[in-house]
Amino acid sequence: MMRRSGAIALLLLLLVLSPDARAQTPVPANRLSPLLTTIAQGRDPAFGTAVAPALGLNAGAPAEARAAAVIARITQEIEQVTSAFANAAPADKIKATRDAVARVSPETARDGASRSFEGNGPSLSVMRQVLFVPAANAGADPTARVIEIIGQFERSPKPDDTYYEYADPRDLKRAATELQGSDTSWTTGARPAMQPGKVYLLKKCRHITVLGWYCNTQLYQIRDLPGAAPGVKLLLTFLRPLPKGADNARFSGGRAENIVDGYTAAYVVVRSGDLVLVYNLGVQSRPDTASQQSRLNEGHKAEYRQLVRRIQAVLNIPKLPF
Repeated sequence: MMRRSGAIALLLLLLVLSPDARAQTPVPANRLSPLLTTIAQGRDPAFGTAVAPALGLNAGAPAEARAAAVIARITQEIEQVTSAFANAAPADKIKATRDAVARVSPETARDGASRSFEGNGPSLSVMRQVLFVPAANAGADPTARVIEIIGQFERSPKPDDTYYEYADPRDLKRAATELQGSDTSWTTGARPAMQPGKVYLLKKCRHITVLGWYCNTQLYQIRDLPGAAPGVKLLLTFLRPLPKGADNARFSGGRAENIVDGYTAAYVVVRSGDLVLVYNLGVQSRPDTASQQSRLNEGHKAEYRQLVRRIQAVLNIPKLPF
């Protein structure tokens, strides 16, 4: 009888605990995974049927299974990192989150970003970014404000880049606006912020002397996570496949091709207490081995530093905590 009374007391205690006192899973894998899977399989009404998700390394498996393996990896890692952030004490949130990130990428935990490579044909490129924003600096709805800045940053070309934004993400034959990168194209002259719920199609290119054009054409959308806390914001990215002859007539050669054959990525923005966590995890796949790996890693870190500077400037924060 005493054992039963103790169990009832424990149950009652759990029922009356505040949400902050219970273990929190702000971005559950079992909610994010169906969302990404629906898009990857071409069944999402917003993204449509023309998507090319990243494919896992098991070349002998069906494409759907390979895409599912990447999605499982992304969603489980995001759940672990965001849960560590949400469940840590206020003074320990940054350390707890960095410790969780270090278990999958010590380099990201140390530098804030990294791009690593796996396999040699097929191969994967795994890109991570982590940063923290004081909620008090981001207005009445901090996660919405931070994802707005991120969406604007992703939409705006950086100094060495040329972007092309398609007028209609479903119709590649329609106009595509050329956007030249400069020192102001992503700062004072940045593009308008992405509107939540709207899909954008951007061809992001870099021209390298002698080697030519290197481009990826990608679909983007800001949205909420169904069934999750309202403060969770997502920016999702998938590669747009370019079968021969499908692209806009103005593009030829390298600009009419993608340098990877699949891409799945999610920026996740979550608030807990006085901080907003930004965690970005993306995976690209290729049938062969990526070249210039050190250069690509450094470029990824340079773009991360640009994002940090942009958030600091927009929100008037001298230095983000890390």
